[in-house]
Amino acid sequence: MTISKIKEMLETLLRYEDSEITHTICSENNTFSLSYSKELKNFQVKNIETDHVEYFPDVETTSLALYRIISTVEKEVTE
Repeated sequence: MTISKIKEMLETLLRYEDSEITHTICSENNTFSLSYSKELKNFQVKNIETDHVEYFPDVETTSLALYRIISTVEKEVTE
């Protein structure tokens, strides 16, 4: 997935901030959820297995973090 596609997905979450939308990203070892919190005004990326949550204030930093996660997932799939 490209950075521009990720940004598009994040912009959609912002556009529908009054709705509860969660994206799930899976790999062999980890599953992550992505959501936007209107109350906190940030994106949340949660590792489902560890319950570790990271918060990101904007589309740019969130897209870079997700790109790293997705690139790792894609690398695991091809190996």
